[in-house]
Amino acid sequence: MISNKIKVILFASMLGASSVFAGPISGSPHDLSALAGLDSSTADNGEICVYCHTPHAANSAFTGAPLWNKATPAGTFDMYGATIAGTNTEAAPASPSLACLSCHDGVSAIDSIVNAPGSGMKSVTGSKDIVTGLATQYGGNIGGPLNATTTGNPDLTNDHPVSIIYTEGKAGLRATTVNLATLGDNIAWLGATTIGDLLRGPTNDQVECGSCHDPHNGGNDQATATEVNFLRHTNKNSYLCLGCHNK
Repeated sequence: MISNKIKVILFASMLGASSVFAGPISGSPHDLSALAGLDSSTADNGEICVYCHTPHAANSAFTGAPLWNKATPAGTFDMYGATIAGTNTEAAPASPSLACLSCHDGVSAIDSIVNAPGSGMKSVTGSKDIVTGLATQYGGNIGGPLNATTTGNPDLTNDHPVSIIYTEGKAGLRATTVNLATLGDNIAWLGATTIGDLLRGPTNDQVECGSCHDPHNGGNDQATATEVNFLRHTNKNSYLCLGCHNK
């Protein structure tokens, strides 16, 4: 079995060059080992990174995230559709948002993964639930209530549009070349200098979940200890919204 030290090295190199992590995943809502009441000494399930990533036997068919350890969501999604500005979302979520929806779709159990720790790098048919009890929990269900399955298609119609092309001038959207640090509170954004750096999708011109959120930013480091985790910037005084929308 790979030692915990080697796993940390592998994971660090995998996500590597990025130094935008403002807070630890450990102890954050994305630390499912803490939710399970386990600890890192548990050989086969007390890990943190494994709920999203695996150094071996990953879901190679998934292109939205590196060494992905979740199954590709098989369902369909009710997308936002047309906005008041006249632009439309794609018919289905693009891979960067689909990565988030691998857990947040209200259908996938939060501990259902492709390759369980200690599996010996063997192919695993289907997915494995690695912690008894969490297999019936659905975390941060974007399509419905927390810890409850979604009835019908996961509903994204009442959330900010994702998988939608960022169109300058529409809905007051700023130019993609705008330096974010010159707006609002002059505090740098995680992983972005310009608005263009926030865009994702097949041709890096779409708003996706990762445009506003950094899943590794587990700390409350966005200017206030009571702010929501995982934002790329504080939304105090609506600074996050005003980063793109010139309203």
